Amino acid sequence: MRLSLLNLISTPVPVLNSLELRVRVGLSSEDPMGTRYASEPYEAFLSIYSPEGVFLERVPLGGIPSNRRRMFDVSETTQRLVPNGDHLAVVHRIPVSLLDKYPNLDEEIELPSEPDYSFFRSLVEFSYPGGGNGSVIYETPPNFNARPSSNTLTFTNQLVISPETNSYLVLINSSTDPSYARVADFFFGMYCLSGQRAVADSVRVGPFGIQVIDMKQLIPNDVIERETDPEDGLSSFSLIGGSEDAAMLAMIINSAPGLKAVAVEHTHPPQAYLVPQDLSLQRQIKTLAQFHWQSVISGASDGQLSS
Repeated sequence: MRLSLLNLISTPVPVLNSLELRVRVGLSSEDPMGTRYASEPYEAFLSIYSPEGVFLERVPLGGIPSNRRRMFDVSETTQRLVPNGDHLAVVHRIPVSLLDKYPNLDEEIELPSEPDYSFFRSLVEFSYPGGGNGSVIYETPPNFNARPSSNTLTFTNQLVISPETNSYLVLINSSTDPSYARVADFFFGMYCLSGQRAVADSVRVGPFGIQVIDMKQLIPNDVIERETDPEDGLSSFSLIGGSEDAAMLAMIINSAPGLKAVAVEHTHPPQAYLVPQDLSLQRQIKTLAQFHWQSVISGASDGQLSS
């Protein structure tokens, strides 16, 4: 199997300068399953992209000793090249034993068998300076968005809005293929707890780009007021969305800047927990669900129940 060592264990990370959030990543040198690889040292690297999705530079982050975990400050590392604007950075983790054999990171190498680094997830942490933090863990496979059949469906995101809090939808369009050039359209609908649709919209995300969508700016003020809970003052919504163009990472940032508080969530793709192990059946069910949700979101008129 031919692949780049950069794609063995990689994590696309959104750097959210517009929200004034610091982002760090936590990486481990241990096999999370404990059965495939003995712990060994790893080296971490960071690929930095411009807000327009142009590759700028790859920098070494440092080493991770065996049987250890280490946090790296992505915001501090990228600030020199991209002081303003939201943009993508990709974290790479490579075993030192392989790096010693194949030091050229830009070269694809031939491995005798397909390596299995699944579940080597990265912890991605967001925080306000001097405040609390929120984090998620996720991974991307070595062939992420390297195939034309990639697509997206997400349907369990929770949004919370009040005078002190806001929710942001963060979309990432990345790939392990450096020549990736796919522009992805993402459709989405936001729903009240009653099932009534609040907003339907779509957004386009370029290759190696991210998009940050301010929910408070999209949901009409009268809908927010109508959905406000009289006890806690919060308006709650759910979000459903998808893309036929690419496997996009969707992340929800719930923030309260005045309190220096942030919470982060993302959803696993439906096939990870809802459908059978048969891969062809997984794709079939996901495609059907995506088609029907897109039909529901685009076909319902404002104010109508979508169920």
